Amino acid sequence: MVDFKVSKRMLVNFRGQNKVVGGLTDKDKIAILLYISKEFANLDREDQLFSKVILICQEIFESDNTTLRLWDGEYLVPVKFVKETEPPRRNLKMGEGYSGTVFETKEPILVNDLSRSAHYFDEGETTKSVMCVPIMQKEEILGTLAVESERENFYIVDDLEILEALTSQLALALYGVRLIEGLVTARAREAAILNQLEWDLKMGRNVQSQILPQDLSAWNGIYFASHYEPMAEVSGDLVDIVRQGHSLTAINIDVSGHGIPAALVTMAIHHQFRRSVMAGLGLTEIMEELGEKLREQLPESTYFTAFMVRIFSDYTFGYVNAGHQRMLHYKASDDTFIQYDTKGVPLGILPVRKIDYEEKQGKLEPGDFLLLISDGFSEQRNHLKDEVGVDRILTWLQDERERLVMEGRGKVDLKKLASAFVERFRAYQGDVPNGDDLSFLFLYCGDSIPEASHYIQMAKQSNSKMKMEEAYAQALKAFSIDSSLKEILVFLGKMYYRDGKYNEAIRYLEEYLRTSGDNTAASHFMMGRAYYKAGMISEAKRALKMALSSDHSFAKASILLAQCYLKENAKPKAIKVLQQGVKNTPQSLELKTSLLRLESHSQKVG
Repeated sequence: MVDFKVSKRMLVNFRGQNKVVGGLTDKDKIAILLYISKEFANLDREDQLFSKVILICQEIFESDNTTLRLWDGEYLVPVKFVKETEPPRRNLKMGEGYSGTVFETKEPILVNDLSRSAHYFDEGETTKSVMCVPIMQKEEILGTLAVESERENFYIVDDLEILEALTSQLALALYGVRLIEGLVTARAREAAILNQLEWDLKMGRNVQSQILPQDLSAWNGIYFASHYEPMAEVSGDLVDIVRQGHSLTAINIDVSGHGIPAALVTMAIHHQFRRSVMAGLGLTEIMEELGEKLREQLPESTYFTAFMVRIFSDYTFGYVNAGHQRMLHYKASDDTFIQYDTKGVPLGILPVRKIDYEEKQGKLEPGDFLLLISDGFSEQRNHLKDEVGVDRILTWLQDERERLVMEGRGKVDLKKLASAFVERFRAYQGDVPNGDDLSFLFLYCGDSIPEASHYIQMAKQSNSKMKMEEAYAQALKAFSIDSSLKEILVFLGKMYYRDGKYNEAIRYLEEYLRTSGDNTAASHFMMGRAYYKAGMISEAKRALKMALSSDHSFAKASILLAQCYLKENAKPKAIKVLQQGVKNTPQSLELKTSLLRLESHSQKVG
């Protein structure tokens, strides 16, 4: 049984419709993911794994039935379920039923009332609502997992998200147990079986790679380069980046041990880290959250170290260490390195509080870089048994940077620097296998920031003096120098919007939201307003709904969203939006006036 309590869900009738009450909370989701990681890490047989999956789904989702199907090359075969159905389960072809449809499309589905989707199930079945998710990684789909209820409208989108996370870990765990089972028989089967098992682990690596940061585009003049290399096929190392508009938080973690158990733990850490950052917690608070939320759920004798840094828009930064390799700061002004460390213990061993960790501050200047790096690099030995060591790493970085500066006429190509560093490491390592998982993350402060900032300030001065052509020319010059600076993107977006050039405004505002990670109501409203003016009503509605999800009392967003529905001749939806807006912001006279005007007009028309 799960060792945490999830509130029971109930179906209640509200205004003629069944609604789910209770069930999973955000806190429950974290506990569930950690529980899954812990349970899967301790299994070494397929039948144990499948039984555990069925049990977890029953306990978490209160399902009446759960069906696990695997693809045998021709059919989706039901290999595990709670109870037999009437009529009995049968093998499904691709595209047949909800499981076959999910297998074919590789997309999850949530069906609240199967009676309205008769093509999804066999005549006589009693299932009313279902969630079905593919079990897959990037290139291969293994099967499907369906959670079924005899009550309609019993599941919500949050449930589907948890089921997707569960199947991601199931795919990785399945490769793990197949490896363990296969190694037992491989002693009698020779090299062909071992090659297949090796391929299976590579697929497991693809599953884990999905939690690595996919977007390494620059953030406000900060550029990134990363490297991730498991000692086996899956890794206990992790790097991650979270953008939040006016700040960026990065982390490098190293889980004790290797292979499948450590890899499963990294997935839980990734989820908890992102949740904590998005909740607005400080660095020491995040360390406490990581330690306390994960400690009881970790496999026995497992712990992890972490180094976290948060960079702000003015290029100051804070950092906290939890027993990890020190962060390196290259100072371009005097061609030296600083090694940063703070008080803090590894996570997962003992109970921790935020006071157990120390936050310190620093500042980046143009041309500087920070390097978060795991100890797999510094502790790697060559054929003479000599370790790389931190001093040698610093020498390599200085040498390669100096060479790239000369080749680039004063400029440093960060990707080339990262690549050159790995080449130096490889040359020292020789043919000695990796002794540990490897990971690093460069955070480079662009040396073009001062020049770009100069032009944007000139553009603002020209704009204030109504010299529009000069303002545009100077702002575009700044953009050509460094297109990632938030100040430039917002300035150009607002200028083009003011001058009625809405498509151009959208171009820069979209880039701002994509690269900055700004998720505030004001930014989404600004985007929605530009879409509305450009006649892109669907896009405008999406942006305005995001604004209201960030701040449900944002009166202007409610009014503009209502206007979007009126553009689509959906007056009832417009009225509903305004009614909800008045409920959320009863002090807004503008909302009340808009609602009364629209209701009055509807009555006259009626």
